[in-house]
Amino acid sequence: MDQKFVSLIKKIGLAVLIVIALIVLYFIISIPLTSKYLGTQTLNQGAVPGTSYGMDVGLGAPSMMEDYKAAAPPSVYSYNATRDAISASDTISPKVIKTGSLGLVVDKVDQAVNEITTQTTTNGGFVQNSSVNENKQGVKYGYLTLRVPANNFETLIAKIKSLAKLVEREDINGREVTEEYVDLQASLTHNLAVEAQYLELLKRAQKVEEIIAVREKLDQVQGEIESLKGRLRYLDNQTEMSTITVNLSEEPQISLPQEKWQPWVVTKQAIKDLIIMLQNFVNRVIVFIFVILGLIPYLILILIVYLIIRKIYRWYKNKKAKTIQ
Repeated sequence: MDQKFVSLIKKIGLAVLIVIALIVLYFIISIPLTSKYLGTQTLNQGAVPGTSYGMDVGLGAPSMMEDYKAAAPPSVYSYNATRDAISASDTISPKVIKTGSLGLVVDKVDQAVNEITTQTTTNGGFVQNSSVNENKQGVKYGYLTLRVPANNFETLIAKIKSLAKLVEREDINGREVTEEYVDLQASLTHNLAVEAQYLELLKRAQKVEEIIAVREKLDQVQGEIESLKGRLRYLDNQTEMSTITVNLSEEPQISLPQEKWQPWVVTKQAIKDLIIMLQNFVNRVIVFIFVILGLIPYLILILIVYLIIRKIYRWYKNKKAKTIQ
Protein backbone atom coordinates (compact mmCIF):
# COMPACT_ATOMS: atom_id res chain seq x y z
CA MET A 1 0.00 0.00 0.00
CA ASP A 2 2.88 2.41 0.86
CA GLN A 3 4.71 1.66 -2.38
CA LYS A 4 1.59 2.36 -4.45
CA PHE A 5 1.11 5.67 -2.65
CA VAL A 6 4.74 6.71 -3.21
CA SER A 7 4.49 5.75 -6.89
CA LEU A 8 1.33 7.85 -7.27
CA ILE A 9 3.02 10.87 -5.67
CA LYS A 10 5.97 10.55 -8.04
CA LYS A 11 3.66 10.41 -11.07
CA ILE A 12 1.77 13.51 -9.93
CA GLY A 13 5.04 15.39 -9.32
CA LEU A 14 6.32 14.42 -12.76
CA ALA A 15 3.08 15.63 -14.39
CA VAL A 16 3.32 18.98 -12.57
CA LEU A 17 6.92 19.45 -13.71
CA ILE A 18 5.96 18.69 -17.32
CA VAL A 19 3.12 21.26 -17.20
CA ILE A 20 5.44 23.93 -15.74
CA ALA A 21 8.05 23.19 -18.40
CA LEU A 22 5.45 23.54 -21.18
CA ILE A 23 4.24 26.90 -19.78
CA VAL A 24 7.82 28.24 -19.59
CA LEU A 25 8.52 27.05 -23.13
CA TYR A 26 5.31 28.74 -24.36
CA PHE A 27 6.31 32.11 -22.89
CA ILE A 28 9.88 31.82 -24.24
CA ILE A 29 8.50 31.30 -27.75
CA SER A 30 5.51 33.69 -27.63
CA ILE A 31 7.18 36.82 -26.16
CA PRO A 32 9.55 37.42 -29.11
CA LEU A 33 6.68 36.84 -31.55
CA THR A 34 4.46 39.28 -29.68
CA SER A 35 7.21 41.88 -29.68
CA LYS A 36 7.74 41.39 -33.39
CA TYR A 37 4.11 41.55 -34.59
CA LEU A 38 2.18 43.30 -31.84
CA GLY A 39 4.88 45.18 -29.96
CA THR A 40 4.32 48.82 -29.04
CA GLN A 41 6.51 51.80 -29.58
CA THR A 42 5.82 54.87 -27.46
CA LEU A 43 5.10 58.08 -29.36
CA ASN A 44 4.66 60.21 -26.30
CA GLN A 45 4.82 59.29 -22.63
CA GLY A 46 2.24 60.43 -20.09
CA ALA A 47 -1.33 61.62 -20.35
CA VAL A 48 -2.19 65.02 -21.72
CA PRO A 49 -4.99 67.16 -20.26
CA GLY A 50 -8.01 66.86 -22.48
CA THR A 51 -7.12 63.34 -23.74
CA SER A 52 -8.36 59.95 -22.60
CA TYR A 53 -6.14 57.56 -24.56
CA GLY A 54 -2.63 56.13 -24.49
CA MET A 55 -0.08 57.18 -27.08
CA ASP A 56 1.27 53.73 -28.04
CA VAL A 57 1.13 52.27 -31.54
CA GLY A 58 1.95 48.73 -32.60
CA LEU A 59 4.66 48.95 -35.29
CA GLY A 60 6.04 45.76 -36.74
CA ALA A 61 8.74 47.32 -38.92
CA PRO A 62 11.71 48.91 -37.07
CA SER A 63 12.55 51.00 -40.15
CA MET A 64 9.20 52.77 -39.86
CA MET A 65 9.95 53.79 -36.29
CA GLU A 66 13.40 55.07 -37.26
CA ASP A 67 11.91 57.14 -40.09
CA TYR A 68 9.25 58.41 -37.72
CA LYS A 69 11.79 59.55 -35.13
CA ALA A 70 13.83 61.30 -37.79
CA ALA A 71 10.77 63.08 -39.19
CA ALA A 72 9.16 64.01 -35.87
CA PRO A 73 11.34 65.56 -33.16
CA PRO A 74 9.97 65.04 -29.62
CA SER A 75 9.50 68.78 -29.11
CA VAL A 76 6.57 68.71 -31.53
CA TYR A 77 4.59 66.73 -28.97
CA SER A 78 5.55 68.64 -25.85
CA TYR A 79 2.19 69.60 -24.36
CA ASN A 80 3.68 71.90 -21.73
CA ALA A 81 5.72 73.79 -24.31
CA THR A 82 2.64 74.20 -26.48
CA ARG A 83 0.59 75.46 -23.55
CA ASP A 84 3.28 77.94 -22.48
CA ALA A 85 3.54 79.25 -26.03
CA ILE A 86 -0.22 79.82 -26.25
CA SER A 87 -0.33 81.47 -22.81
CA ALA A 88 2.55 83.79 -23.72
CA SER A 89 0.92 84.91 -26.97
CA ASP A 90 -1.49 87.84 -27.17
CA THR A 91 -4.03 85.95 -29.28
CA ILE A 92 -6.17 84.87 -26.30
CA SER A 93 -7.99 87.59 -24.40
CA PRO A 94 -9.52 86.89 -20.97
CA LYS A 95 -12.48 84.56 -21.28
CA VAL A 96 -15.35 85.29 -18.86
CA ILE A 97 -18.83 83.72 -18.90
CA LYS A 98 -21.30 86.35 -17.71
CA THR A 99 -24.76 85.40 -16.44
CA GLY A 100 -27.47 87.50 -14.86
CA SER A 101 -30.82 86.81 -13.22
CA LEU A 102 -33.47 89.44 -12.42
CA GLY A 103 -36.77 89.29 -10.57
CA LEU A 104 -38.93 92.34 -11.34
CA VAL A 105 -42.37 93.68 -10.45
CA VAL A 106 -43.86 95.66 -13.34
CA ASP A 107 -47.15 97.42 -14.14
CA LYS A 108 -48.02 95.26 -17.14
CA VAL A 109 -46.20 92.04 -17.96
CA ASP A 110 -47.16 92.10 -21.64
CA GLN A 111 -45.77 95.58 -22.13
CA ALA A 112 -42.61 94.74 -20.22
CA VAL A 113 -42.01 91.63 -22.36
CA ASN A 114 -42.34 93.68 -25.57
CA GLU A 115 -40.02 96.39 -24.27
CA ILE A 116 -37.40 93.90 -23.08
CA THR A 117 -37.52 92.13 -26.45
CA THR A 118 -36.96 95.46 -28.23
CA GLN A 119 -34.07 96.44 -25.97
CA THR A 120 -32.44 93.02 -26.41
CA THR A 121 -32.61 93.28 -30.21
CA THR A 122 -31.28 96.83 -30.10
CA ASN A 123 -28.24 95.65 -28.14
CA GLY A 124 -27.44 92.92 -30.66
CA GLY A 125 -29.00 90.03 -28.76
CA PHE A 126 -32.04 87.80 -29.11
CA VAL A 127 -34.77 86.23 -26.95
CA GLN A 128 -34.05 82.53 -26.50
CA ASN A 129 -37.19 81.69 -24.47
CA SER A 130 -40.27 83.67 -23.53
CA SER A 131 -43.52 82.77 -21.75
CA VAL A 132 -46.42 84.64 -20.14
CA ASN A 133 -48.97 83.02 -17.77
CA GLU A 134 -52.07 84.29 -15.97
CA ASN A 135 -53.56 82.95 -12.74
CA LYS A 136 -57.23 82.77 -11.73
CA GLN A 137 -57.09 86.23 -10.16
CA GLY A 138 -56.03 87.74 -13.49
CA VAL A 139 -52.44 88.41 -12.39
CA LYS A 140 -49.86 87.76 -15.12
CA TYR A 141 -46.35 86.36 -14.79
CA GLY A 142 -43.60 86.32 -17.41
CA TYR A 143 -40.28 84.55 -17.92
CA LEU A 144 -37.58 85.36 -20.51
CA THR A 145 -34.15 83.98 -21.35
CA LEU A 146 -32.00 86.49 -23.23
CA ARG A 147 -28.68 86.14 -25.07
CA VAL A 148 -26.75 89.36 -25.60
CA PRO A 149 -23.13 90.18 -26.62
CA ALA A 150 -20.90 90.30 -23.56
CA ASN A 151 -19.94 93.92 -24.30
CA ASN A 152 -23.62 94.98 -23.97
CA PHE A 153 -24.38 92.84 -20.92
CA GLU A 154 -24.30 95.62 -18.32
CA THR A 155 -26.14 98.05 -20.63
CA LEU A 156 -29.06 95.65 -21.14
CA ILE A 157 -29.24 94.85 -17.42
CA ALA A 158 -29.62 98.57 -16.67
CA LYS A 159 -32.30 98.99 -19.36
CA ILE A 160 -34.35 96.08 -18.04
CA LYS A 161 -34.15 97.30 -14.44
CA SER A 162 -35.42 100.73 -15.52
CA LEU A 163 -38.73 99.11 -16.56
CA ALA A 164 -39.46 97.76 -13.06
CA LYS A 165 -41.52 99.23 -10.26
CA LEU A 166 -39.54 97.03 -7.90
CA VAL A 167 -36.38 94.94 -8.34
CA GLU A 168 -37.03 91.96 -6.08
CA ARG A 169 -33.88 90.07 -7.02
CA GLU A 170 -30.66 90.70 -8.95
CA ASP A 171 -27.88 88.12 -9.36
CA ILE A 172 -24.85 88.88 -11.55
CA ASN A 173 -22.10 86.27 -12.00
CA GLY A 174 -18.88 86.09 -13.97
CA ARG A 175 -16.87 82.89 -14.32
CA GLU A 176 -13.40 83.10 -15.87
CA VAL A 177 -12.50 80.17 -18.12
CA THR A 178 -9.27 81.52 -19.64
CA GLU A 179 -7.10 78.79 -18.12
CA GLU A 180 -9.45 76.05 -19.32
CA TYR A 181 -9.52 77.65 -22.78
CA VAL A 182 -5.69 77.69 -22.95
CA ASP A 183 -5.53 74.06 -21.83
CA LEU A 184 -8.04 73.05 -24.50
CA GLN A 185 -6.17 74.90 -27.24
CA ALA A 186 -2.88 73.35 -26.16
CA SER A 187 -4.47 69.90 -26.17
CA LEU A 188 -5.98 70.58 -29.60
CA THR A 189 -2.62 71.70 -31.04
CA HIS A 190 -0.95 68.67 -29.50
CA ASN A 191 -3.53 66.25 -30.88
CA LEU A 192 -3.45 67.80 -34.34
CA ALA A 193 0.31 67.21 -34.40
CA VAL A 194 -0.19 63.62 -33.24
CA GLU A 195 -2.87 63.13 -35.90
CA ALA A 196 -0.47 64.31 -38.61
CA GLN A 197 2.15 61.80 -37.48
CA TYR A 198 -0.36 58.95 -37.35
CA LEU A 199 -1.49 59.81 -40.89
CA GLU A 200 2.14 59.69 -42.01
CA LEU A 201 2.64 56.34 -40.29
CA LEU A 202 -0.56 55.03 -41.88
CA LYS A 203 0.80 55.87 -45.33
CA ARG A 204 4.01 53.94 -44.61
CA ALA A 205 2.35 50.94 -42.96
CA GLN A 206 2.35 47.82 -45.11
CA LYS A 207 1.45 44.94 -42.83
CA VAL A 208 -2.15 44.37 -41.75
CA GLU A 209 -1.14 44.45 -38.07
CA GLU A 210 0.55 47.82 -38.53
CA ILE A 211 -2.42 49.32 -40.37
CA ILE A 212 -4.91 48.11 -37.74
CA ALA A 213 -2.80 49.39 -34.82
CA VAL A 214 -2.24 52.83 -36.37
CA ARG A 215 -5.87 53.10 -37.49
CA GLU A 216 -7.17 52.44 -33.97
CA LYS A 217 -4.95 55.12 -32.45
CA LEU A 218 -5.80 57.55 -35.24
CA ASP A 219 -9.52 57.09 -34.61
CA GLN A 220 -8.98 57.83 -30.91
CA VAL A 221 -7.01 60.98 -31.66
CA GLN A 222 -9.55 62.24 -34.20
CA GLY A 223 -12.41 61.61 -31.75
CA GLU A 224 -10.55 63.60 -29.09
CA ILE A 225 -9.95 66.41 -31.58
CA GLU A 226 -13.67 66.69 -32.33
CA SER A 227 -14.44 66.71 -28.59
CA LEU A 228 -11.91 69.49 -27.96
CA LYS A 229 -13.24 71.55 -30.86
CA GLY A 230 -16.78 71.18 -29.55
CA ARG A 231 -15.79 72.33 -26.07
CA LEU A 232 -13.90 75.33 -27.52
CA ARG A 233 -16.93 76.29 -29.62
CA TYR A 234 -19.11 76.10 -26.51
CA LEU A 235 -16.77 78.33 -24.49
CA ASP A 236 -16.54 80.81 -27.37
CA ASN A 237 -20.34 80.97 -27.52
CA GLN A 238 -20.76 81.35 -23.77
CA THR A 239 -18.10 84.07 -23.46
CA GLU A 240 -19.13 86.03 -26.54
CA MET A 241 -22.87 85.90 -25.75
CA SER A 242 -23.98 86.40 -22.14
CA THR A 243 -27.18 84.95 -20.70
CA ILE A 244 -29.82 86.92 -18.76
CA THR A 245 -32.95 85.39 -17.22
CA VAL A 246 -35.82 87.69 -16.24
CA ASN A 247 -38.83 86.83 -14.06
CA LEU A 248 -41.69 89.33 -14.31
CA SER A 249 -44.76 89.69 -12.11
CA GLU A 250 -47.57 92.20 -11.63
CA GLU A 251 -48.86 93.56 -8.36
CA PRO A 252 -52.02 91.66 -7.39
CA GLN A 253 -55.22 93.63 -7.96
CA ILE A 254 -57.68 93.66 -5.04
CA SER A 255 -61.27 93.30 -6.29
CA LEU A 256 -64.63 92.12 -4.94
CA PRO A 257 -65.77 88.61 -5.86
CA GLN A 258 -67.81 88.56 -9.04
CA GLU A 259 -69.40 85.12 -8.65
CA LYS A 260 -73.03 84.91 -7.42
CA TRP A 261 -73.46 83.44 -3.96
CA GLN A 262 -75.48 80.19 -4.09
CA PRO A 263 -75.71 78.62 -0.62
CA TRP A 264 -78.37 76.05 -1.67
CA VAL A 265 -76.04 74.69 -4.38
CA VAL A 266 -73.23 74.42 -1.83
CA THR A 267 -75.58 72.59 0.61
CA LYS A 268 -76.64 70.06 -2.05
CA GLN A 269 -73.02 69.42 -2.96
CA ALA A 270 -72.13 68.89 0.71
CA ILE A 271 -75.00 66.36 1.13
CA LYS A 272 -73.88 64.56 -2.01
CA ASP A 273 -70.33 64.34 -0.68
CA LEU A 274 -71.62 62.99 2.66
CA ILE A 275 -73.64 60.25 0.95
CA ILE A 276 -70.65 59.24 -1.14
CA MET A 277 -68.49 59.09 1.98
CA LEU A 278 -71.04 56.83 3.77
CA GLN A 279 -71.26 54.58 0.72
CA ASN A 280 -67.50 54.20 0.69
CA PHE A 281 -67.53 53.33 4.40
CA VAL A 282 -70.18 50.60 3.92
CA ASN A 283 -68.26 49.23 0.92
CA ARG A 284 -65.11 48.92 3.03
CA VAL A 285 -67.04 47.14 5.83
CA ILE A 286 -68.43 44.61 3.31
CA VAL A 287 -65.00 43.96 1.84
CA PHE A 288 -63.56 43.51 5.35
CA ILE A 289 -66.22 40.93 6.27
CA PHE A 290 -65.55 38.83 3.17
CA VAL A 291 -61.81 39.01 3.78
CA ILE A 292 -62.37 37.64 7.29
CA LEU A 293 -64.57 34.83 5.87
CA GLY A 294 -61.82 33.97 3.41
CA LEU A 295 -59.31 33.64 6.27
CA ILE A 296 -61.46 31.18 8.30
CA PRO A 297 -59.98 27.97 6.71
CA TYR A 298 -56.46 29.20 7.49
CA LEU A 299 -57.46 30.06 11.07
CA ILE A 300 -58.95 26.57 11.53
CA LEU A 301 -55.76 24.98 10.20
CA ILE A 302 -53.64 27.06 12.58
CA LEU A 303 -55.90 26.02 15.50
CA ILE A 304 -55.59 22.32 14.64
CA VAL A 305 -51.80 22.56 14.44
CA TYR A 306 -51.76 24.37 17.79
CA LEU A 307 -53.91 21.70 19.49
CA ILE A 308 -51.73 18.89 18.12
CA ILE A 309 -48.54 20.57 19.31
CA ARG A 310 -50.07 21.21 22.75
CA LYS A 311 -51.20 17.59 23.06
CA ILE A 312 -47.74 16.31 22.10
CA TYR A 313 -46.12 18.65 24.60
CA ARG A 314 -48.41 17.49 27.44
CA TRP A 315 -47.79 13.82 26.58
CA TYR A 316 -44.03 14.40 26.61
CA LYS A 317 -44.27 16.31 29.91
CA ASN A 318 -46.29 13.53 31.59
CA LYS A 319 -43.93 10.84 30.34
CA LYS A 320 -40.95 12.72 31.68
CA ALA A 321 -42.62 13.16 35.07
CA LYS A 322 -43.37 9.39 35.31
CA THR A 323 -39.75 8.61 34.43
CA ILE A 324 -38.47 10.81 37.26
CA GLN A 325 -40.78 9.10 39.74
